[in-house]
Amino acid sequence: MTMNANDEMEILGWDDEVEEGSPFVLLPAGDYPFVVVNFERGIYEKPTNYESKVPANCPMAIVTIEVTAPDGQKTTLTEKLFLYKKMQWKINQFFTSIGAPKSADGKVKMNWNMVLGSHGTAKIIINDYKDRKTGEDKQSNRIDTFNEPAAAANATNYAQPQAPQPPVQQAQQPTQQQAPVTSPFPAPTNTPQQPQTPPTGGYNFGG
Repeated sequence: MTMNANDEMEILGWDDEVEEGSPFVLLPAGDYPFVVVNFERGIYEKPTNYESKVPANCPMAIVTIEVTAPDGQKTTLTEKLFLYKKMQWKINQFFTSIGAPKSADGKVKMNWNMVLGSHGTAKIIINDYKDRKTGEDKQSNRIDTFNEPAAAANATNYAQPQAPQPPVQQAQQPTQQQAPVTSPFPAPTNTPQQPQTPPTGGYNFGG
């Protein structure tokens, strides 16, 4: 049985593998780079216990993004993009963030084939809420807006690519010529010695 990452209420099979899960990470409010790690198409089912502004049976895109916290921990946030006219500004914002081109009048074509694996930046805020089961006050992160690509340089943890630096050439030191050392003594000459002539009338060692 295949697990649906965006449906916590999905029924498990008796022989299914169950995930370990990840620790809860609450990000400080700010702008963060993200990568889209999951995308699914769905249909909105209107709830019966409260009034919803979303039209019944409205198509929706379920987008899961992964964000890296300043300490290196990763967390995921899920955003539902409802495909009806009142919410088209948010869909436009999302596609602009991941690099979709805009026309002269600011319109963006929804290209869902480019969504999975795409990168962008988003403004993330802290959402205060009350736990329905325990009544406790809790906090979670929520995507406030998807940012224009130009805002990426201001995002938390964003590293501006460094241009390669040319190798530093060390200046060569000029070679200093040493002055010849003058000695007070005359330099020895290599005049060959003449063989000595034995004296005339030398000693007679004969008997």
